[in-house]
Amino acid sequence: MKIGLIPIYVDYYEGLAPKVRENKERLLGQVMGAIETDHEVYLFEWVTSVAKARAAREKLRRTKPDCLIAFPLVAAFSVLSDELARGWHGPLVLLSAMAGTKVPTRLSIAKVVAENQSLGCQAIANGWHRLGIKFCAVHHIPGTTEGNAALRRLLRAIELHQQFGLLRIGLIGETFAGMTDVVLAAKQLEEQTGARIVNIPMKHVLSLMAKVPKPNLSMFEKRLAQTFALSSFSAREKEFSFRAAVAIQQLVLEKRLDCAAFNSHGPEGLKSEKLGLMCALGLTLATSSGCPMAEVGDLCTATAMWIGRKLGGAAFYTELHSAYMSDQEWLLLNSGEYDLQWLRPGFRPQLVPNTNFVGVNGRGASLCAPLRTGPATMINFTPTPHAEQPYRLLVCEGTVAKDWIPELGVVNARFSVNGNARAVYEQWLAAGPVHHSATSPGHLSEGIQTFCQLQNWAFRRVG
Repeated sequence: MKIGLIPIYVDYYEGLAPKVRENKERLLGQVMGAIETDHEVYLFEWVTSVAKARAAREKLRRTKPDCLIAFPLVAAFSVLSDELARGWHGPLVLLSAMAGTKVPTRLSIAKVVAENQSLGCQAIANGWHRLGIKFCAVHHIPGTTEGNAALRRLLRAIELHQQFGLLRIGLIGETFAGMTDVVLAAKQLEEQTGARIVNIPMKHVLSLMAKVPKPNLSMFEKRLAQTFALSSFSAREKEFSFRAAVAIQQLVLEKRLDCAAFNSHGPEGLKSEKLGLMCALGLTLATSSGCPMAEVGDLCTATAMWIGRKLGGAAFYTELHSAYMSDQEWLLLNSGEYDLQWLRPGFRPQLVPNTNFVGVNGRGASLCAPLRTGPATMINFTPTPHAEQPYRLLVCEGTVAKDWIPELGVVNARFSVNGNARAVYEQWLAAGPVHHSATSPGHLSEGIQTFCQLQNWAFRRVG
């Protein structure tokens, strides 16, 4: 993004503590360093007066940055920030700098004056609330690993909000008949967010499949063997799996898709002699390359996967299996789709015949693998047409455990939740989730909540 960074400063305190301005210049440099790793920074002149606040506001109008960060360097007066933010309608961040994580045993008033800008931040926040200006706040130590990461996380959520209106979501084939919970109305989505659903008939996939030269399939298999341990497949099953995977990759480029929902089922999928198997391999390769794909035409979960992958770096198309539930764990699995960005270190993913479904040409090449262990977040996206806000994101944070069940023959994970797993699942059910979710690495609730606030969507966390 293009970031407008505006330091707010008054010289009122320079006589009360030594080297105030020099120290603040160093602090500003640390903040710029944290932002510039991912974004383009437009550093405006220091706002030290109402006239300079108006000049900065005019510069904002001309340069149109994607996000504005106001950074009070001292306990600045809110008249400056009030003037600066008038008429600004984009994402706005109030950056509040900490100096440490505990109160020093020896602390002089000069040090308090030199380091403290919290009074200014509180006054700025109050002024913006009085003016009805929405903003996000972050309070950390600039220049530290944790402080820089917190600022980057916030900016990543803002960037997600900026990108969502340009999203191209592919619906490849028809939604699985009868699954009303996975439907995402195209007209309403475009009107409310700007995102577009691109309808792609299955006959286009079949046409691309038929055009793949046989020598290309041999090269494709050699590339697969570098990453996967390949099981045995019938010649027809292998050919149609590989043709479908190549066609899906071509389709993503041709239609410029950001995410998509495919449907391997029904008369155009498993029952079609031109396809006739599960396309888990193609969905895996598309997801791993940056275009997350859900099955059964589930546009809601394709959207959740895009959000999770942008914030967490990977997205696992997830079914929450609730028939067996320990006190602390959920069992997560799917029909053989994976994201190689979440590969467990030292594990070679297996390419096996799909253990769930069989079509007229076989089962289809699918993944059997665990997820990398560590913090994770389940994300569920749904329209909420009868609520005040048009959409909602439901999340549950937890941890992917080491144990998994290889004999299932699909991707699966044990997911430890915070609290009693059965009770948390009741909360999840009561929230009305779509029957698939996205699961992504990291605890992402904070960023998702910020994204929802910017989108004017509902947010709910269970557990």
